[in-house]
Amino acid sequence: MKTYFGNVLFVTALTVGANGLMAATVRADGDVIKQLVKLTKTLEATAATSAQHKTLAEDYHELAKRQLEESNTHAEEAAWYARFPIYSSEKLRRGTIDHCQHFADKYRQDAQKSEDLAARHERLAS
Repeated sequence: MKTYFGNVLFVTALTVGANGLMAATVRADGDVIKQLVKLTKTLEATAATSAQHKTLAEDYHELAKRQLEESNTHAEEAAWYARFPIYSSEKLRRGTIDHCQHFADKYRQDAQKSEDLAARHERLAS
């Protein structure tokens, strides 16, 4: 009985530790994306010249690249969680696999919007 509880505690500690490490790496990239979104919105409000639109298009391409990287990171995390049977329960699935898949989809959609805006500003620059 002691061995069983010891194993359960060990697996729980390992899982919590892995979740914390994965969340820390995502947070840093998320901050960069937030800064880029803020920058592009500010520049978009004042863009008037061809050079400004060209710069803004480049910024949107960079933002889209980062958003796709973030999407891939979340998709990889969802796949990682899916490997373990413990995450198949409805309660744990919502907080892990479904959560990661939601953000993978969100960042992929945001990247597409950023690419569309980059194309728009490239047309305005020419």
